[in-house]
Amino acid sequence: MRRSFSFTRLALLAGIGSVGFTSFTSDARAADKAADKADAKPAKSADTADAKPAKADAKPAKAATPKAEKGDAKGDKAAAKPDKKTRDAARKAYGEGEKAFAAGDFAAAYTGYARANELIPSPQANYWAAKSLDQGGKTDEAIAAYEAFLADSGANRAGDDKVSDAQMRVATLKASLVGELNVLTTPPGASLSVDGNPQLGSTPVVLKLAPGPHKLTVIAKGYDAKELDVDVKAGSKVDQQIDLVAHVEPVVEPAPIPETAPPPPPPPPPEKHSKVPAYVTLGIATGGAIMGTIFGVQALQSKSDYDSKPTTKSADDTERNALIADMAFGVAVTLGVTGIVLLTSSDDSGPTKAAQLEHLRRLPPKGTFRVTPYIGRESGGAAARLTF
Repeated sequence: MRRSFSFTRLALLAGIGSVGFTSFTSDARAADKAADKADAKPAKSADTADAKPAKADAKPAKAATPKAEKGDAKGDKAAAKPDKKTRDAARKAYGEGEKAFAAGDFAAAYTGYARANELIPSPQANYWAAKSLDQGGKTDEAIAAYEAFLADSGANRAGDDKVSDAQMRVATLKASLVGELNVLTTPPGASLSVDGNPQLGSTPVVLKLAPGPHKLTVIAKGYDAKELDVDVKAGSKVDQQIDLVAHVEPVVEPAPIPETAPPPPPPPPPEKHSKVPAYVTLGIATGGAIMGTIFGVQALQSKSDYDSKPTTKSADDTERNALIADMAFGVAVTLGVTGIVLLTSSDDSGPTKAAQLEHLRRLPPKGTFRVTPYIGRESGGAAARLTF
């Protein structure tokens, strides 16, 4: 596939070169005919002068002078035409340019075409010389050669397709040219970025940029960073001066110190609660428990006596002792619970009495349990009351 493409390309280039060579040969042949015609004119003039010497002599000197000048002008014009040796050398150079172009040796092709154009100027040789520079990657030289070809009044003899191609290539090559931007900063030695890409070195520096808009960012220690938008033209060379401004730290005023409010007064010391009521209540509860135990034992003893020998007295003693024991135990339980509550609620680190009362006032009512002893004419005991 690659070899076939190369052969096709060589054949195409050879074909194009042959067309150019044919045109160049036509120009050379036209030059040959003109030269031959010019060479024949002096001989004819000489024969005529020899055949009519009397006529020439009969004319006054004033009339002979213009003819002599006219003959000299024709001789100068004939001398300006290339001779056969020059024409052969031009054909040879043009052919060498064609062969080199077809082989891809564009430097040698340009040498051949330029030599042929130098010997016999022709638009064909001029066009292919520009084309060789273009294919060889020499953009600036190719643009100049194309423009020289287009400026030739006989460029159309090379063909309208070549004129159009030259115009198109000039526009394309000019658009591909980079522009040079010589960046100078005050002070020098600044770092430079182009479109966010850091550049090597420091200012002054010459940047080669593609045509179009670009953003320059300049940074230097002790100076404010500066951004600049530039529009680069193809093939242009422009100096860009950038003056940096010294960086000044903003003065920050210290924030005013807020006035501190005086500390709140210390809370009053908690009220001291006496534990004597708790101890007294617990003491009475203990006594009630002892009394209940004693009468309970007596009630059991009387009950035993009644069981062994039932009498009215033993029955009454048993009932009385049991009643007193129940009452004593009821008092002991009630006062014992109260004493414990009084003892545990006498913590000095707790809230004040007023706070406790306020807290209790806001709480929902809770259930209460009360035990009340009672004595009847024929019986006694304790009554319990639960409120919720």
